Amino acid sequence: MRVLKVLGLALTLVSFVWILLAANAGMFQAHDEQPAVSAGEFTPDTLATRKKNATLKNYTVAYLDEGQGPPLILLHGCPFSTIEWKDVLPELTKHFRVIAPDLNGLGDTPVALNDDYRLPHITAMVRELMDHLGIKSAAFIGHDHGGATVLLLMKDDPSRIEKAILTNIEAYDQWPSKPEIPSLQLIVNPVTSPLFHQAIQWRWFQRETYSVAVHDPKILTDDLLDSFVQEHAATGARWQRLRRFFTWQLDPAHSRLTMEAVPAMRAFDRPVLLLWGGQDTNFGKPLARRLAADIPGTVGVHWLENSAHLPMLEEPAAFAQAAIAFLKDGQVSQSAASELLTARQAQN
Repeated sequence: MRVLKVLGLALTLVSFVWILLAANAGMFQAHDEQPAVSAGEFTPDTLATRKKNATLKNYTVAYLDEGQGPPLILLHGCPFSTIEWKDVLPELTKHFRVIAPDLNGLGDTPVALNDDYRLPHITAMVRELMDHLGIKSAAFIGHDHGGATVLLLMKDDPSRIEKAILTNIEAYDQWPSKPEIPSLQLIVNPVTSPLFHQAIQWRWFQRETYSVAVHDPKILTDDLLDSFVQEHAATGARWQRLRRFFTWQLDPAHSRLTMEAVPAMRAFDRPVLLLWGGQDTNFGKPLARRLAADIPGTVGVHWLENSAHLPMLEEPAAFAQAAIAFLKDGQVSQSAASELLTARQAQN
């Protein structure tokens, strides 16, 4: 009997702790029209004071608009935000008017918990933002989920794209990547999600979680980890927004959208550069080579060999230099042109 009592007390205590953690993670919050992120609710990072909100026809979006020159639209990856561009912005804004939105369901873009954050809505938001800013067409840099958005633009509205850089992107049916799936499943699962929300507050767990995205863990400074984590974990509502976003990431019907874009990719002949972290275990070199062979406008495959999934943070100077040379002057390195030829020969 004593053993049963002890077990009962332990179960009661575990249940009580889980309920507290679940409440803190927003697990009991109604998924209705109440905002998960409100307009002007910017999480504190180095770019927060520079963001603004635009009220569009169907969306409200938080974005940066800096620099002068031809328009350049930066579309970040998942589960990140405009903060991933912080180290390349100073160079890019010397040559371009840079517009960098937080994508639907990520960063500080206002959404409700019952909004749709899937790729078609992100693509529609980008088009509406361009119209709002009076931009008919622009150059793009798309990373990860932002790169998938560029692929859908190639299908739905290719005239919007003057040039494009694709950086370690989601493509075909190859996403989410195998290394990230366990974390996504733990976050989506209603039992483990509150535990993950608590654990992600701890620095050692943050480093372990985000190390899958980098080649050199030293770039995961405390400030950068705070920026990555707080946009998702600052409130229970933000955490529930992330769970909703990741539920769609795990849905095969969602990833099929980039497969449906393949015919449009194979018809896209405007200039494209693949600027790729060569050590990426999420979306590696074979994916870049496949894209190079499929997109006729590709002019080069430029490896950043000291980077994994976040080359704009791991090698910002080299990333910006290659991007500017291509976007401004149409130039790619000899090695990038040679790698393109190799990729296309391998596919034939």
